[in-house]
Amino acid sequence: MHSSKLISPDELLIAPDVLLEAVYANTKLDFLLRNTQKKIDPKPQVKQSTDLVKVDDSMDIEQKQQIEPCSTLRKVLLGAHDGWVRSLAIDPVTNGWFVSGGGDSKIKIWNLVSGTLKATLPGHIMSVRALQVSKRYPYLFSGAEDKTVRCWDLERTNSPAGCQIRNYHGHVGGVYAMDLHPELDLLFTGGRDAAIRVWDIRSRTQIMVLTGHRGDVSSIVSQIGDPQICSSSMDGTVRLWDIRKQKTHLTLTQHRKSVRLLIMHPHEMTMASCDSTGSIKQWLLPGGELLNEFGETGTETMSPVINTLALNPASNELFAGHGDGRMAFYDYETGQNLSTIPPKPATADDTCTIYTAAYDMLGLQH
Repeated sequence: MHSSKLISPDELLIAPDVLLEAVYANTKLDFLLRNTQKKIDPKPQVKQSTDLVKVDDSMDIEQKQQIEPCSTLRKVLLGAHDGWVRSLAIDPVTNGWFVSGGGDSKIKIWNLVSGTLKATLPGHIMSVRALQVSKRYPYLFSGAEDKTVRCWDLERTNSPAGCQIRNYHGHVGGVYAMDLHPELDLLFTGGRDAAIRVWDIRSRTQIMVLTGHRGDVSSIVSQIGDPQICSSSMDGTVRLWDIRKQKTHLTLTQHRKSVRLLIMHPHEMTMASCDSTGSIKQWLLPGGELLNEFGETGTETMSPVINTLALNPASNELFAGHGDGRMAFYDYETGQNLSTIPPKPATADDTCTIYTAAYDMLGLQH
């Protein structure tokens, strides 16, 4: 069992660094080679396709990956929530289930393969906007527009008393973003109050508050190496934070409008961000250099707003979900558009905004 000793800000000062310089050099070299290759390779033709691909169940995983694109529609969970689905999270340990949060204020846990509902977690009173599943504990964390952050013990989902075990109070606005530190027992949350709050997940103690954004905090990502926290905001900036000094280390201002999401690459020191103009930008860490910029600017009939990004860990395919329901797939390394699927609302009066997206750990489902 883990110790109940609290984490003080001083302990963050002695957090060991990883081999950042070596990783940085390798990633930068790859970036230089990538730019050279882009000048040679012609841009592939954009595919507009929603055709289904038949896959033999006897095939192994590698064979399925080769012929079954992630843009293939495999299953639809109709009526999953009584409202927009605003957040998703995949179980990072077993890769066997995922969790969704909706505008109906409910959290639902689903079997990843069959799509069957395993549990429903009531408790929030407004739309659930952020979810995180712990890799180290059987815990699920949620944030909602009701200004609360909650912790759920998933080993107690059948308990008559419920499985909510902790509340974290401090935000004065809706909670839109959260992430867990990969090694320390720290939870980072942000939202409408433009502040990032750092919590000790065991004691509910607020360790620090990071201020600097001038608009809603739209996403937070955390890593072991520096910068240990990166965040995006509706103020149009991306910030890299020094949590030892509890202040902004670097502010990236290349986005022209509100930044909707920021994601970290799982295997290299890069990240990508998207904004309301339809632009996607890639950044090199730890220095915050702009590596690439791509995306679709939109037309009179197509909204350029990108609300969400998701990266396939197996194929390096980047998914972008638009405010009008369009889905675009890009090569993460080159920025080339691999395919674009137009919106298909159920009826002529329906809207089909895409708010959130996620890949499973193997990159086989999206």
